[in-house]
Amino acid sequence: MNVIQTDVVVVGGGVTGVVAALVASRAGAKTILLESRTFVGGNATTGLCLHSFLTRDRRQVVFGLAQEIVERLQALGGSVGHVPYDGFVSAVTPVDGDIFRVAVTEMLAEAGVQIIYGCNVVGAEANDGYVSHLTVAMKGGLRRIEANSFIDSTGDGDVAAYAGATVRIGDSKTGKMQPVSMLMRFFNVDTRRIAQEIGEVNPAMATKDGGEPFPVYFNGTFSKWNDVIREEKIFPNEDHKVFFNTTWPNQINVNTSAVFNVDGTDPVALSKATVDLTRQVRKAGDFLKKHVPGFENGYYIPAIFAGVRETRNILGEYEIQDEDVLSGRKFEDTIGEICFPVDIHDPDTGQAHFHDIGGDGAFDVPYRSLVPKGFSNMLVAGRCISATSFAHGATRNMAPCMVTGEAAGVAAARALRTNTPVANIDVPGLQKELNEGGVYLGSKAA
Repeated sequence: MNVIQTDVVVVGGGVTGVVAALVASRAGAKTILLESRTFVGGNATTGLCLHSFLTRDRRQVVFGLAQEIVERLQALGGSVGHVPYDGFVSAVTPVDGDIFRVAVTEMLAEAGVQIIYGCNVVGAEANDGYVSHLTVAMKGGLRRIEANSFIDSTGDGDVAAYAGATVRIGDSKTGKMQPVSMLMRFFNVDTRRIAQEIGEVNPAMATKDGGEPFPVYFNGTFSKWNDVIREEKIFPNEDHKVFFNTTWPNQINVNTSAVFNVDGTDPVALSKATVDLTRQVRKAGDFLKKHVPGFENGYYIPAIFAGVRETRNILGEYEIQDEDVLSGRKFEDTIGEICFPVDIHDPDTGQAHFHDIGGDGAFDVPYRSLVPKGFSNMLVAGRCISATSFAHGATRNMAPCMVTGEAAGVAAARALRTNTPVANIDVPGLQKELNEGGVYLGSKAA
């Protein structure tokens, strides 16, 4: 079997893995990023917002590489920055998915990261908590990849599971997982009219290239059309919730689909759900064109993959608790702050429920929640970090994922320089590096 050797392997090229690979490579570690798809950027490439950089009182707590990416996108016309919103969050950060993909691909190339597309991890060898290598499948057959440190940013905790780490799947009591969804992107629409018809509160407004303000984010329900929804069986429930975002005055992303009882770690189940979602999006798109003012002249395309909200969470050296989120807890070993509310889509109905973060509106992520219990040279970043199923509702979103991705990448590079396993690195030294890179560490900030 052919062997590939490197310093740091990052598995999963969503927003978490992109950030982890970027900072590790910039810090001097030879870094390989493995991605099963043919592009990087994950859910951000579908046009989902990079929630959330600002607390309920509009105090920004997410900076670092996440902020650098937003500024890069703004320069390319792919973001309108952080925009105030008086809804379930106090500010939103819409991005153009295609420009996001282009921008982060360029950034990875500039940093010297080697991306291997079409690559799936199919095994991991670990002894006494030390991961020696991964077995991956790619065009041409199986390969063995050896590294000093491994970062699991798969979202599903695939590497950790293969290596034998303890994981929880779904809700800790029921095992149920939040539904999977698929965005659709509408073109040639009247975003102002749509916001007037559906928005529950005033939309987040922004300008672009000196033009007139236009709505870039709003959410609402289809309650006006309950009779149509019931008769045509568009959605499984009435008063169905819907979320919209855009960076363009004549395009809009629509987030309203859902398929239930899907285990995102099961490729057969997820493939079936992708087919079902594609058909569901077509049905919903036709409904919008026919019944909702502002969409009548539009045309749409479904996203090219299903978005998975919840699968595995590892058991780390510390598990983020419900009360940590509800009290806005701070930790001595913090590596960044999270301010997005707990966002849980009901496993049975798909309806979204939000719970605000307590305290000052943000809670710390302890470094220990990135370290799988009993492992020395593996970190987990992104939505599969160690957290209860409730806390996961906050940690799983993209700005938090970038926060944990940055910490994992810096830690892996630091471990290489100091010849120390990532599980045992000097946390104050890590915090100093993160702070120097622009990461906000709350009470630990210099």
